[in-house]
This record gives sequence, C-alpha cells and structure tokens, in this order.
Amino acid sequence: MHLWLHLLRLTTWEKHCLLPILKNRNKTNITMSLYTLTNLNSFPTIKKPAGLTIEESTDIQLLSMLGNTTVDDVRSRLANDHLAFVAYINNQPATFGWMARGKAKIGELNHEFVLPQGNRYLWNFRTLEAFRGLGIYPALLQYILQFEKHKANRFWIIHAPENNSSLKGIKKAGFEYVGKLYSNKGTATIENTSLSDIETLLEEMDIAISEEAAASCWNCSSPYLKKRKAECCCSTSGVECVGNNLLSLAS
Repeated sequence: MHLWLHLLRLTTWEKHCLLPILKNRNKTNITMSLYTLTNLNSFPTIKKPAGLTIEESTDIQLLSMLGNTTVDDVRSRLANDHLAFVAYINNQPATFGWMARGKAKIGELNHEFVLPQGNRYLWNFRTLEAFRGLGIYPALLQYILQFEKHKANRFWIIHAPENNSSLKGIKKAGFEYVGKLYSNKGTATIENTSLSDIETLLEEMDIAISEEAAASCWNCSSPYLKKRKAECCCSTSGVECVGNNLLSLAS
C-alpha cells in the first residue's frame, strides 16, 4: 500500500510525528551511480532475446501510456530534442527509454544541465514487468549507441545503486563506472573519480567533484522505493535511515 494511504490509518499523534519526516525527506541526499561510455567502435557482445525489434518512436499516445506520463509531457520532451526508443518482443511493447541531446535533467537530484557538444544523456528507461529478465535493456542501450554514434562521442547514464537489474544491463552494454552522484546543499556533486579526462565535462554539466562520501543511499532516501532493506549504507555512515523510519511508522 502506498505510504500516503497508510496515513489515513494513523492516529493524530502518529501523523504529527510522521508528517515532518515526509516533508523533509526530499532534503535527504539521494545517491545515484553515474556511468559513461566513449568507445563507440567496439561493443561487448550480448545475447538478444528472440522476437526483439527496436525502433525510434514518435508515437505520443504509446509513449504516454508506457511512461505513465501525460501527452503534453511527451510532446515537451520531443520538442526539446529528446528522442524516444521502444523495444518490442513479438510486436508487443516491452521496454522504452529516452535520450537527451541538448538540455537534460536528473530528476532524482532536481539537477538541470546542458550537455557538452557531442554528449548524450540516456534516461527514463523501463521494462514492463511481463518482459523483465530477458536481457532487453542492454540490447536497447546498444541499439541507441549504434543509432547515435556518428553524431555523438560520449554517453552518460545513471541508476540507483541498489537497482541491480539496471546495473547489470548498463555494464553489459559497455558503460564504465564514474562514481556516486548526489546533491550537496542543492549542488549536484560526484565523489572523487579516477577518470581524470572527464573533469571538464562534469564541470560543463554543473557537477562538482568532491572527495567526501555521499550522505545517504537510495534505500533510505528514495521516495519511490517500495521494498527497503533492514540495513543500508546509512548505518555505516552514521546517519539516520529516513526510509526505514517511514516504513516502520506507516506499518
């Protein structure tokens, strides 16, 4: 059950304790993992599922339905030079994703930025539940890389550190880990990275480089996660696990 529905079942005193935490949870640092790819002439070999076809899509109604978003939002994305791609299994829509070519936004960190020339940002990917575990995601990523490689020289993508499915797909497609990305007092910040050749690009995207560790993880800070682990990186960082507090109060 959604957390806000649990509120209806709480006493007045419990609501008094819980609501301030809910209001402040967006101020907690959500940590994401940032990956990049530049070698566009050689991709790892991956096994593609049977019946897979992929295409760029401008079908506004389809994209709205798959992304659970409004038609106006889809139109806005397309008008702002974002391309959409849909993967099908036996002609049934299975996975979708977007590629930004100019302006982009990391919604989890509320960070808007302009991509450096020749850079692309891949975002908002999702595989429908009935088609998960088939290996569609890395195949879709590689399709997009091939589609755009003659116009771009670097691609970026993020995922929640605890989302192992996304991690596997991104690595299979050939992406290289950059570091943990988080918001530091409203500024998008990445932990110190060994990839020294990207520092200028990160600066162009208004991402600061810090040697300090991120304050919290996706498990405790994400407002979207339905299943949380009893322990997470917060315990080792000495910070309060907001997510697990919310879960215990609402149960």
